Amino acid sequence: MRAQRPDLLELLLQPIATDRRGEVPEGMLPYLLIPVFSFYEGYLTVFYQRQYIDSAQRFEDAPRLTPKHIEALDMFDRLANDPKLTLSMNLEPGDMQFVYNHALLPDRTGFDDWDDPAQKRHLLRLWLSIPGDRPLPDIFSTRFGTTEIGNRGGIFVSGTTPTIPWTNG
Repeated sequence: MRAQRPDLLELLLQPIATDRRGEVPEGMLPYLLIPVFSFYEGYLTVFYQRQYIDSAQRFEDAPRLTPKHIEALDMFDRLANDPKLTLSMNLEPGDMQFVYNHALLPDRTGFDDWDDPAQKRHLLRLWLSIPGDRPLPDIFSTRFGTTEIGNRGGIFVSGTTPTIPWTNG
């Protein structure tokens, strides 16, 4: 993208409205303003979920995407979905997958689930910020509450009770 359309890349280095999808910390807007790409202290960090960017447009006070923004996002989608740049895998029951969201773009395809609640698929999202983790620019505190290594991650929404429906299979 940098080689082909640096003008479009520049737009993705600027904050873009991204829907929080109901994960709104107390006192915050229902969307955050965050760039797709951030270069900070020698690291490239990516924060991207196209559907969240698109759905943020439902908020009247969210900054509007211009046709150039849409062109930039479309180009990035094409590049991110290029089979030469993707890794596909099939997870089996009991598998665990660890993904570093600051450097990768995790996604999933459709899946079939069970009707029986005891057998339904359950995704446990665990946020880790380990010693030696990459530094994040301050703008990420609007998502994580802090950018302090070892103390960032997770979204705590008032009135939400975390659940882990473990069963003895």
